[in-house]
Amino acid sequence: MRNLTLRQIRIFLSAAKHLSFTRAAEELHISAPAISLQIKEMEEDIGVSLFTRENRKVALTSAGEYFLLYARRVASTLNEANTMMERFRGTQCKHLKIGVVSTAKYFLPHMLVEFKKDFPNLQIKIEARNRQQLVELLRDGEIDIAIMGVPPKEIDTRVESFANHPHVFIASPTNPLANKLNISPDALTQCEIITREPGSGTRAIMEKYFAEHNIAPIVSMEMSSNETIKQAVMANLGISFVSLHTIGSELANKQISLLDIQNTPIIRTWHVVALNKRNASQAAEAFRYFVLEKGGEILTGMFADI
Repeated sequence: MRNLTLRQIRIFLSAAKHLSFTRAAEELHISAPAISLQIKEMEEDIGVSLFTRENRKVALTSAGEYFLLYARRVASTLNEANTMMERFRGTQCKHLKIGVVSTAKYFLPHMLVEFKKDFPNLQIKIEARNRQQLVELLRDGEIDIAIMGVPPKEIDTRVESFANHPHVFIASPTNPLANKLNISPDALTQCEIITREPGSGTRAIMEKYFAEHNIAPIVSMEMSSNETIKQAVMANLGISFVSLHTIGSELANKQISLLDIQNTPIIRTWHVVALNKRNASQAAEAFRYFVLEKGGEILTGMFADI
């Protein structure tokens, strides 16, 4: 492996993430044949096949799965080294990569307005994904810090809470349950449920609620977008379970109704999360302190009338 380059490792990581040389090429802004050539040179240098190729589909071999673990360590170590060298140079980090679960994108811009007052020249990149995808980005060092509800157990992280996170059942104002009080969870078994996709923290909380109440409602639709779910609910296609922090505008405009179902809202917690083993950049630390100090206050102000 003496001839391996850092460029090849980055190419391998992208190809392994997407399991597609074409998508890796798009991400890295190079041609798909160049990706294929670099992977082939890596395999010749290492002496084993890292990918299987069949009908234009690629998959990691057993050797590729093992190599992926080490490639991730290399990338993470280099990111950490770069952060530390910035500290030695005494330069202020100009970039910040924030990962958020899709639910958090409804309030993050309000936080950034305040945060940017103290860091006007900071370039911020935001990755909005579901919880499972966010954990992977954090693990691979592709984001500096994350905001999520259910903290990860899969990786070693520093997890700090900053605000309550209510979850509620919602329906169209014309739905028969919209005007009822103290609704039994059993009533949900007669309803069609619109839900987030597997891997979503919101879905995990909903499924736990169903299990605790020994009910199994019919899931009629599965969607990966909160916006699409809200449109479906407003069209009275079914009932959904969402974060309260995603529906402020719709509640204010009376387009959506909160359902008074027993043992709801379910209160969870918003967390700011960073890898334990990684030295945080100055920008990431500044953002972490800001969220812990002011995040709860900003959220409370946004939803004071609900």
